[in-house]
Amino acid sequence: MKDATLMMISTSVIGLPFTRASAELLLQHGANPGASPYSHKQIAEWCDRFWCQYIDIDAEDEIEQLLPVLTDVETQWDLYLANKYSIEELHSGSFDDERMPAEWFVEWLDQIKK
Repeated sequence: MKDATLMMISTSVIGLPFTRASAELLLQHGANPGASPYSHKQIAEWCDRFWCQYIDIDAEDEIEQLLPVLTDVETQWDLYLANKYSIEELHSGSFDDERMPAEWFVEWLDQIKK
């Protein structure tokens, strides 16, 4: 699902720095989507951009520990949509209002706090 032609990219990008604190904040927003200024789609896209910043770099341990969780957020977003929508819908939908289960974000938060 990494093919950007399958799904429209958000027009509004999260401008937070790629830090552990930002990752925790966004996962908290994901766990409480009704009060979040960001959609799950925007959060997943931010997680993907964060991961891509470190794809060819040996990052410090604090960042290395985050990367599998951030990758999982983005991957689960893609899988969630793929299991819910047809290919045709994936090509034409924006999915800005789509929400993954909030419990998933709680689990991801728990994982990065360990």
